[in-house]
Amino acid sequence: MNAVELQELFSSNLKELRGQANLSQMKLAEKADLSVGYICDLESGRRWGTPETFSKLAVALDVSPFELLLPKEMEVSASDIQFRRNFASKVNKAMQKNLRTALDDAVSKAMTDSAN
Repeated sequence: MNAVELQELFSSNLKELRGQANLSQMKLAEKADLSVGYICDLESGRRWGTPETFSKLAVALDVSPFELLLPKEMEVSASDIQFRRNFASKVNKAMQKNLRTALDDAVSKAMTDSAN
């Protein structure tokens, strides 16, 4: 995907997500603390957002920033995104617990070996 196609995808997704949120360009501009003209330029592809813009839009639309660039064939539901976040959090906690246990075991073994 080249830069022009990526910008077109962003513009299209922004319009669609705004519609799904039932927001006018004016309401989205207010929620994102951006100008209406800027929202219009983003949706028409005349301008390209900064990372800060993406963040503001994502918060205002109640989506993850990556959803603004997600191709349609890769769309996932909000429940799927939440499931993935929860799963990743559980895996992270389990890995931390296992790491702590492994470190405790290694320290205990090293202390036992050095005492002998």
